[in-house]
Amino acid sequence: MPNRTNRRGFSLVEIMVALTILMIIILGLANTTISFLHETTIDTVRVRAQSFADMRIAEVRGYPTYDALTTTFNNTDTPESGFSRKTIVVRDKSATSTCNNPSGCPKNDITRVTVIVTNAGLSAPVSRTLAVSAF
Repeated sequence: MPNRTNRRGFSLVEIMVALTILMIIILGLANTTISFLHETTIDTVRVRAQSFADMRIAEVRGYPTYDALTTTFNNTDTPESGFSRKTIVVRDKSATSTCNNPSGCPKNDITRVTVIVTNAGLSAPVSRTLAVSAF
């Protein structure tokens, strides 16, 4: 009869313990991967929303007619499916300064442009504000 103490290899209990430890590690890595992918998706949506807001701000900066900013940009649009971009243009001529120009003081005319981009994947809307003055 062969002697069983000389046999080499792993027992069934040792294999089960090793598999249990391996499964715990794999499940932990899976949860981390899922969490990472979720955060990456949210960041991608946020970056796209910021890009849409920055594009509108760039349009306003490059617009040649200062007096038409309110009528041209004061609206809500959809730059891409799922996103909503609201542009609020408020012209304020009440700022005070002292100047002796009979035709008026350009420093007294300030237009504030606020762009708000929303998406269902965002926890809070993305907002950009720009102040433009006549010169």
